[in-house]
Amino acid sequence: MTTAWWAPYVGIPFLDGGRDRLGADCWGLVRLVYAQEIGIALPSYGEIGASDLLRIARTMRDGSAEDCWRAVTVPATFDVVLMRDGRGGRSVVHVGVMIDPRRLLHVEPKTDALIVPVAHTYVRGRVAGFRRYVA
Repeated sequence: MTTAWWAPYVGIPFLDGGRDRLGADCWGLVRLVYAQEIGIALPSYGEIGASDLLRIARTMRDGSAEDCWRAVTVPATFDVVLMRDGRGGRSVVHVGVMIDPRRLLHVEPKTDALIVPVAHTYVRGRVAGFRRYVA
């Protein structure tokens, strides 16, 4: 792993239901990073689109005995960040992947994939928690 493992993902365009470098939604970007950087094949959830990811985000948020995602308070590289929408809603509707404890990689309909500090005003109030994949 190089120090800038995340660089090839910056600029991937948003594509609802996208799962590759030609275009990805937020879950597609997380899946792509996990597969290519750490060799973990996350489920695609039936190639669902971004509008259906709310159910998946809730599963990650709530956790279960069968769930492979554990809540962490201090994020590390490759942890998933759960986010609410930007309009003050309480539901988790978006995910990104941490590139280090202070910055995340994500993609939304308004932007191509980009790096944003967790403390950025656009992100800070949206973060609902962090999850680490445990096999």
